[in-house]
Amino acid sequence: MSGQVSHQIREWGLALTPDAARHLIRTYRESEWRTARLEVIQALGRFQDSRSFQFLAEIIENNQDLAEQELAVLSLGQRRNRMASAFFKKYYTQAPDTLKAVVAYSIGQSQIFSLSANLLQDFDTAFAKQDNIWLKNLILSLGELKEFKAREKIWRLLAGQVHLESDLVLASLFALGRLERDSVALKAQEARFFDNSLTHQVFQSALSQVQIRSQFKLEDYLSKIFESPDPHPVLPLELKGFDKEEVVLGISLFPIEQYWERYLFALRGLPAETRKDLALKIYVAASDKKRFFTLFASQVEEAPGLYPVLRTLAQNDLLDAETRLRFCEAFAQEIDFLEEAKVFLSQQNQDLFGIPFLNLWNETALAKSKPEIKKELHGLLTGFTLSEGTLARLIRASVELGMMEKSLNDAWLNHFKTPSLRSSLLLYAERFDLASSLKGISLLPKSEIDSLGGRILPLLENVGESGEVDKILSHYENHLNFEYLAGVLRVLRRLPIARFEKFAIEKTKHQNPLVELNAVIALKLYPGSREASEALSLKLESASPVIQGRALDSLCAHTTLLGKRAVMQFLKSHLSDEEVVDKVYRSFDKDGKGGEEFAQVLNQILSNNPDHPQWEKLVSLRDRLSTASSKETVLSTNTSPELEAIDERLKLAIPKFDKLDLTTKLALRAAEQPFLQVGEGENLPIDKAPTVLEYCKALDLILDRHLGQKYLFPKLDRELHDFQTLWHRVGFGEDYPQAEKVMTLLGLKGKITPENFPLHKAKMMCGTFFNGKILQDRFKIFDGLRAWAVIFLVFSRKINLSTGAVGPLLKLPNFSDEVCISVAKRLMMLQDLRNPAAHRQTYN
Repeated sequence: MSGQVSHQIREWGLALTPDAARHLIRTYRESEWRTARLEVIQALGRFQDSRSFQFLAEIIENNQDLAEQELAVLSLGQRRNRMASAFFKKYYTQAPDTLKAVVAYSIGQSQIFSLSANLLQDFDTAFAKQDNIWLKNLILSLGELKEFKAREKIWRLLAGQVHLESDLVLASLFALGRLERDSVALKAQEARFFDNSLTHQVFQSALSQVQIRSQFKLEDYLSKIFESPDPHPVLPLELKGFDKEEVVLGISLFPIEQYWERYLFALRGLPAETRKDLALKIYVAASDKKRFFTLFASQVEEAPGLYPVLRTLAQNDLLDAETRLRFCEAFAQEIDFLEEAKVFLSQQNQDLFGIPFLNLWNETALAKSKPEIKKELHGLLTGFTLSEGTLARLIRASVELGMMEKSLNDAWLNHFKTPSLRSSLLLYAERFDLASSLKGISLLPKSEIDSLGGRILPLLENVGESGEVDKILSHYENHLNFEYLAGVLRVLRRLPIARFEKFAIEKTKHQNPLVELNAVIALKLYPGSREASEALSLKLESASPVIQGRALDSLCAHTTLLGKRAVMQFLKSHLSDEEVVDKVYRSFDKDGKGGEEFAQVLNQILSNNPDHPQWEKLVSLRDRLSTASSKETVLSTNTSPELEAIDERLKLAIPKFDKLDLTTKLALRAAEQPFLQVGEGENLPIDKAPTVLEYCKALDLILDRHLGQKYLFPKLDRELHDFQTLWHRVGFGEDYPQAEKVMTLLGLKGKITPENFPLHKAKMMCGTFFNGKILQDRFKIFDGLRAWAVIFLVFSRKINLSTGAVGPLLKLPNFSDEVCISVAKRLMMLQDLRNPAAHRQTYN
């Protein structure tokens, strides 16, 4: 990723405007760089708008990259607003195992106190599952939420395991520092932490906090809460550590009429079930009812049973629309929105209170089920005569909630004629891809189409070819605004309209680098065009490495002879560039037609570069081209009688030898070559190291063709998330997986020794599954037989976990669990023979 892109992402991240959020989201969707996408997700954590919230929520719920999902959860956890809280309340119970831990951590960061009981309950579940990452994050969050009931569980965890994992020890000390009041009990544990300087430092910090807290009595906290000019927000939470009856008695010593605001502040320190009676007394004493509801909404998360009683008690006060709105905010999870809408959507000045009311509905609906949302949305749209402002807000709410409403679809064209509704309707159309939107757009006057270009063109990227699309694009193809030209080319990147091929070719010469880049990318979808191949060939000489790389990518997809020759020529002149070789290896000749000419070019490259670091990729590409064109004679070696004899022996040992691809045959022949060097009847020693190397190579090639390309790689492309989940569930989600634990979860104890289990290789591989690199760089990851052994052990067997049986994700015909384990052990044994042979070991 270029420094310029990274700098721009940081600039937008600091702007915190709706336009900046829109630019960041577009950058994410267009970027080929994973680091750029991660930076965008991180930057959006500072925003508070609904667009970026919806975007992060979609990543969490629908993305296949676990790292992006986790970062999106953490970004959402930074917000600490009503929308984020509503999302986490709903999502935590249904989050997949891979995300439970990070969601638990974000709940603590978001200060969602109503979920502390859920976290406390999951403490035992995580401990039973030995899910240490989840358990660590639960402990940290329970400490953040001041859940004093967790103290006993944390002490039991520390006392029950002498050799507790260091992360769990640190998390426990952090939580005890925030929860414990008995400094003597904590001091007694100090001897356990002398051996590790970091742990002892954290222990000393926790002990200092506990010692300070132990000096404070209940009356000290109450004095600060009620009489301090600016009390710290965490002070009421400390009241949870005292007996609730003593707390209520202590609070009652302060005159409620004088201190009613501080009473509300202190209320969150009482158990939720005891807040109702005191809250009613505070309301009666409050001199400003509107302020009461405002403070209640911001300071008290819940008070069971209070809403119906207070609604009756406050009936006269709620006649004022603004006070009623604050009341709705305070009890947003309990009110009947359709009933309350009769008040706010029937006002003469509907926008003044109607829009804030719909904002509140939108935020709280995130925690509701789809049928509930659909019912309320339909009632709001059809049950009231809405002003343009409130209708626009309701349309945007339906987009943010992912709800398509039939009554809105039917009236789309009529609504689109209203200028104030167009922006919201374009959002709606973009989300739900309505065909009617194109007709409405195409009927607009040219001046209005021109002004909406920045919104319309992104919409067209998600629709199919039609007369309306052609008409709208025609308006922008000769525009002076380079962003509009780039927008047209982005549409062509997904929708290669034949009439616009010449336009795309012309724009490869444009002075603006954004237009030039998008033109190069768009031409990838014109693979049979000689003119497009010629334009892309010229871009291979570009001074910009980005343009050069995208031109190569586009040309690799082309089927023209001119395009293929340009790729081969570029490869010959850039053999030292690892990325170029890798790109050509992965993408060249996608049509599978091969070609004798290109196989000969590869032969020449291999002859001139026998020590090339990517030799195997070049050989594989050569063989692929040769096989596709049915020209094996081009690559055949000398058919001497000796080699024919080798082939006959191999056919006897390997029944399907004739069906193997040429590269595998060559490796097997090479494995037998050392035996040809000894004459018949001679009894000379033979170095079998080359034989070991070539047989391992042949086996690696067979596994790549028949296990990888036939079974594993296609399923990875479709179901990467399932593979990530299984890695996590068998213990590889931790920073330092333990062989004992992993083997227990995999059901391998007693079937393979810990010393022979490929833990290090599995850990390296799982990282590429988690970050998605497995989809792009399989050749580097599957670099030997041990990697294939991991696949047999983890993904080709049925695994019985505490939550139920899983797998096999990769079901292989006639491969039982026992066979998979046996094959994996043999593969690892061969790899152990091969490695010394590759480093000057001799086998006589």
